[in-house]
Amino acid sequence: MPVLEIKKIKKFFGKLKAVNGISFAVDENEIFGLLGPNGSGKTTTQRILTTLLAPTSGEIYYDNKQLSDENANDIRHRIGYVPQGECLFGDLTIEENLRFFAAPYNLDKNHEKNKINELLERLELGDRRKHLVKNLSGGLNKRASIAAALLHEPKILFLDEVTMGLDPNSRYHIWGLIRELKNTTTIIMTTHYMDEAEDLCDRIAILSKGKIMDIDNPHKIIKRYHAKDLNEVIGRVIEREK
Repeated sequence: MPVLEIKKIKKFFGKLKAVNGISFAVDENEIFGLLGPNGSGKTTTQRILTTLLAPTSGEIYYDNKQLSDENANDIRHRIGYVPQGECLFGDLTIEENLRFFAAPYNLDKNHEKNKINELLERLELGDRRKHLVKNLSGGLNKRASIAAALLHEPKILFLDEVTMGLDPNSRYHIWGLIRELKNTTTIIMTTHYMDEAEDLCDRIAILSKGKIMDIDNPHKIIKRYHAKDLNEVIGRVIEREK
């Protein structure tokens, strides 16, 4: 049984069909990638799945239970989300940010303290816990953002362009963290780095103009298109849709 299933999701903004009837399912402990050019619907899809944006139509199921206004808050307690932009408070320390983001989940204070300590060590931020977020490098900021999303031990973690603009070492560090998280967490990620998708994702969905053009293991898709890599595949998809 999939942990997440979406059926014929649409999101229209006036005449703009940002998401136009997409369907897919994601299995437990799978790394699932959403790929496509700018404007293809990747981030809009993630915002719908994280309850930040209501779809125009369609159905969303978490563990076979349909998402609704009545259970949306319960769903939010089972998912984590790291957006593309900055989401932490620059004038607070890493530790203060984590305490702030833990508050909505009403964690036992001892558990909260232990969880924060565990995540700081796990993401190699322990010696920077008192550092102001505004003084962090891009890579450290993103690792702190991931820590904030993991405080309540989500079953599904959404990552939106988490390595965009980072140096190679920071990207490599986050790749290792994503691989580690797969042991306990389902991950749905967007990325513009095709090597990242090829290396990390069990399956990918290629979007263009709000529709899914292909969905499969990335290496199988490359083979099917007789391409050398996903960059070539995406290029062909874009040309076909012009």
